[in-house]
Amino acid sequence: MKKLYIILCAVLALAVSCQNNRDNNLTEAHIYIVNSGLQSCEFYDLDTEPTASVSIHRSGFFSADATVKAEISEQALLDYNEANGTDYQMMDPQHYMLSTESISIGKSERGGTIKVKFDYDAVAALEEGHKFVVPVTISSNLTITEGKELVLLSPKMLPAEIFFAPNRVETIKWNSDSASIWTKKLTISVPFVNPDDCEVVLDTSAAALAEFCEKDNAWYNLAPEEAYYITGDTVLAAGASELVVTLNVDLSALPSVYRCSIPVVLRSTSKNYAINEKNYYYLLHLQQDETYSIMDRTSWICDYSNSWHENFNNHYKMIDGDSTTFWEAAYNSSKTDCDEQGGTFRCPFEIVWNLGNVHNLVGVSLTRRANNADLYTGYVEVSEDNVNWTKVVAFDFISQFAGVDTNTIKTSSGPFEYLFGDKAGQYVKIVITKCSKVNTTCDVAALAEFNVFEYK
Repeated sequence: MKKLYIILCAVLALAVSCQNNRDNNLTEAHIYIVNSGLQSCEFYDLDTEPTASVSIHRSGFFSADATVKAEISEQALLDYNEANGTDYQMMDPQHYMLSTESISIGKSERGGTIKVKFDYDAVAALEEGHKFVVPVTISSNLTITEGKELVLLSPKMLPAEIFFAPNRVETIKWNSDSASIWTKKLTISVPFVNPDDCEVVLDTSAAALAEFCEKDNAWYNLAPEEAYYITGDTVLAAGASELVVTLNVDLSALPSVYRCSIPVVLRSTSKNYAINEKNYYYLLHLQQDETYSIMDRTSWICDYSNSWHENFNNHYKMIDGDSTTFWEAAYNSSKTDCDEQGGTFRCPFEIVWNLGNVHNLVGVSLTRRANNADLYTGYVEVSEDNVNWTKVVAFDFISQFAGVDTNTIKTSSGPFEYLFGDKAGQYVKIVITKCSKVNTTCDVAALAEFNVFEYK
């Protein structure tokens, strides 16, 4: 019993000793600005007074309450500029105010926040890269960590943008075994908490697709109207930062289309948010999971050409299956059988091929002259009657090889493949609008191989 009493006394003594020394290793309490120095304050253009928050933190010993006072100090700014070799300037005091001049941090709390309210119009008027700042310093009944007592608030107004996340172009294939309805969830986002309900307008029209055709130098076919639709609420709710809608595609409504496209373009919002100029759309390309075939060219007839070198029959070198031979435009005025241009030898050069009968055409490919690819820009048209023409392809090797050295442009011969949607056609016209020049009297153009793809 006596031994038990001795053990209990020892335990109690040890407990008291631990209790009395629990704070022995804690450092002195300090107060500091979390992001001291220059701090960029980015606000979104939401027609509300922008407010910056300066975070104050307390470290070390937690046995005492802290009082922190804030003030605007022009002298602190002058000292900062001198010490750092900068030239920041005081923002006009009428364009901001300390909405929180002091805070109390209880002994059990980690920190608090000082707030500075800015004038909306003044911040919106600031130019990119401006030097205006608001210098805020703090003082406290506790020790301020050296070098952490000043923050320079540099306000910046950002456009309140809305965008697709992610913005993308996607291609899917389907066949008779595919599910009848294909769906894709599309997310529309803002980089802030939306303050009020905002209705978005999505455009899936032919006009929307035409914009992509122009931008991509392509001729996409719009899917049939009955084949796709959008479901889901198109209102970005107050307090949210994104909404999700679903693009639904009825694949069974596309039985005769080899390749077609569906645009979903973010057009406008009820809050007049700026639409991000890059991430504003989703573009879906659909194609059947069958392969197309290269047409047999043995029965093709050249119905028309306005330029050839030496012999009209050299047009057939572009369909002879040999990439080392080529059609070449006229370039030597001493030749008597060169072209119909009267010796001018200038673009545009045109060649019309008669395929014999109407085919379901889906694409073409071009092979430029090897190691001297002097074909630069042009387009391809298709017709059923050799009268009414539809442009289906544009090629631009100058843009395609932008930033690439000239030798690479010349040696990149292809073949270059261009697919488009179903086009019924018996006649195919190649129009060359720009090519290299070897002198001031002629344009030099050549085409080694030309193929047409059909879908059966």
